Amino acid sequence: MTKGLLPIVARDHGMRRFDVVAMFVCLWLLASMVLDVATPKELTVYMIGAAIAPAATISALLYWLRVPRFDFVVSFATLWMVSGMLIEVITPRPLSPLIAIVAVAPMVIVGAVFKVHNWRGWRRKPISMSQDLVGSD
Repeated sequence: MTKGLLPIVARDHGMRRFDVVAMFVCLWLLASMVLDVATPKELTVYMIGAAIAPAATISALLYWLRVPRFDFVVSFATLWMVSGMLIEVITPRPLSPLIAIVAVAPMVIVGAVFKVHNWRGWRRKPISMSQDLVGSD
């Protein structure tokens, strides 16, 4: 009866792939349009879109592969900074210093959060398997 239908697991996997693609394409388009408004007229939305497309693609791949949250955030902040540097390289006129601050801000925020977490001792303590097995009696 269900011979021609895909298993539920395969449908969920395909749906997640579609969700990730749709989400990151929308974020890429939104970022391109916002940066187009914030930059000089000589820098078009097409140039900006081409500059940030690799970062959006790599971020989507890392998200789809379910990279741990902290690794994803560090990678995303680094890709954002590299995209900002690339936009600075391709622009015909120099950008304002505010754009440089916006490009570096995610790295500074991630570093500050990481430092606060380490300073307060919020890291998870590893649990050994022997303790776990002894406690299960």
